[in-house]
Amino acid sequence: MGNASVMAIPPLGSHELGTEAIPSDHYSSQAFFEQEKENIFKKTWLMVGRESDVAEHGDYITYFIDALEVSIIITRDKHGQVNAFYNACTHRGAHVLTEPCGKAKFMTCGFHGWVFDAEGQLADVPGEDLFGDFNKSKLGLKPVSVDVWGGFVFINLDPKPSVPLKEYLQPLNESFDKYLGNKDWTWSYGWRSTFNANWKLLVDAQIEGYHVDQTHRNTIAGAIPGTYAPADVYPDSIGVPARVCAYRPEEMMGIQTDVALLSAKHGATSLYTKSENEFSADDGAGVLNDDHPLWIFDAYLLFPNVVLFIQKGQILVQRTLPISPDKCLWEVDFFHTGEIENFGQLFNSEQGRIQIRDVLTEDLYTAEGIQMNFNAGIIKEIHINRQEIPIRAYYHRLMSAMKGTGE
Repeated sequence: MGNASVMAIPPLGSHELGTEAIPSDHYSSQAFFEQEKENIFKKTWLMVGRESDVAEHGDYITYFIDALEVSIIITRDKHGQVNAFYNACTHRGAHVLTEPCGKAKFMTCGFHGWVFDAEGQLADVPGEDLFGDFNKSKLGLKPVSVDVWGGFVFINLDPKPSVPLKEYLQPLNESFDKYLGNKDWTWSYGWRSTFNANWKLLVDAQIEGYHVDQTHRNTIAGAIPGTYAPADVYPDSIGVPARVCAYRPEEMMGIQTDVALLSAKHGATSLYTKSENEFSADDGAGVLNDDHPLWIFDAYLLFPNVVLFIQKGQILVQRTLPISPDKCLWEVDFFHTGEIENFGQLFNSEQGRIQIRDVLTEDLYTAEGIQMNFNAGIIKEIHINRQEIPIRAYYHRLMSAMKGTGE
């Protein structure tokens, strides 16, 4: 493992990205938030769901970005193509679809009955002869840039994104695309809630190990000490500023409960307890650190708002979306391979679910307290150490986007 005391110090010290403090008003200012909406959420690739959510012709999901008051339709057409459109009828602007998901080979606006197909074309207009100069071919749903990578669907509100998705996500290469896109991954469970915190605060907490020993002292600090969470930064990447890895210590520093140890005999859904019965999707070469017996997961920051946890038997996706400068929507989804076949596997799954719930709760409510102090103007600056270098890499990517550079 190497020297635990320096393991989490990245090869690129914080001086490589500067050492200045980060202004706290970047987490509370309405003016800064308005710039984020224009320069980030209207111009970068955003993960909106899983390709399997729109597996067949007519399957659809809708995706709402509160801060922009924008609703998007993602659907699959008869040619097998995934498409995205603004959820806005070209008659008088009503939402065409009002459910979060469903199946509709033809989408009918509930206001006046205008009908659109899964390719976005206007297919039928009741009382078409009532209109004057009328050309249905020019009144299809307004398209949104869309692409698929790793089995995930991404959209970009920029009509002509300056960087294709695959280039945006480098250094995550074709090996990641293949592993994450494996059809054996299926959604297991997840949570969705709003928090009184800036959207970036919920990302910050997931991309550094410095907080683990204190914040998670009652849960996982013994299983993943902060010094066993080394970080890397990717200064040449547009969409992947950094990653954090997690390793178990050679000797556990905390107490593993009887429940956790028993659970580990029946599966691998816990992030923190060494499993005796691991499983995985195929094609993990170049993605999984199988050569290291104590490796648990790698967590990649996908700019602007996703932290993607990759491990042998589990994918965990955390996303945040802004609502206001001090309020956000938080979502987490877990994906596993195979079906639960017996009580032991069910027990393992439930134990893993409860464990990660407790850990995430510690992070999330800490963020709300931070936001209160930022809003009150008590804390003016944020100071970042070398173990927290992913936050500095995140901040630099954020500022380059705000200035219109880097993408």
